[in-house]
Amino acid sequence: MTLHVIGRAAAIVFLTAAVTHCSRSDPERELRSAIAAMARAIEQREPTVFLDSVADDFSKESGTFGKHEVRRLLNGVHLRNEKISINAVVSEVRIEGERAHAKVRVVARGSSGLLPERGQSWNFDSVWRRESGGWKIFNADWE
Repeated sequence: MTLHVIGRAAAIVFLTAAVTHCSRSDPERELRSAIAAMARAIEQREPTVFLDSVADDFSKESGTFGKHEVRRLLNGVHLRNEKISINAVVSEVRIEGERAHAKVRVVARGSSGLLPERGQSWNFDSVWRRESGGWKIFNADWE
């Protein structure tokens, strides 16, 4: 009977630890999820959803490209392409408290019909911060 009680107690401790571990916030997973959600927002033609992850003071490394320009660029992409496919691959994530650095390779294809007519790829070097309970990109450079 003692072994049964100990086994039950061990099972309860294990389950409690597992539940606690699963419910704990994982900043890297959340950041990767935010990046994936931004890619889906472009594909689904939801620029507002995409822009929700862009900080109001966003700037490109040069400082001449802000959130307003991001909005204009998205509008142009959506006007030019009936269908958009985005593949975003995160190659590196570095979390530093409430800030994060992510390197992302993005391949985009667009078309006005069934087959892709245009395609391009970029390497993004992005800086994020925790804001309103989620990650927001506030600086990026790309080539």
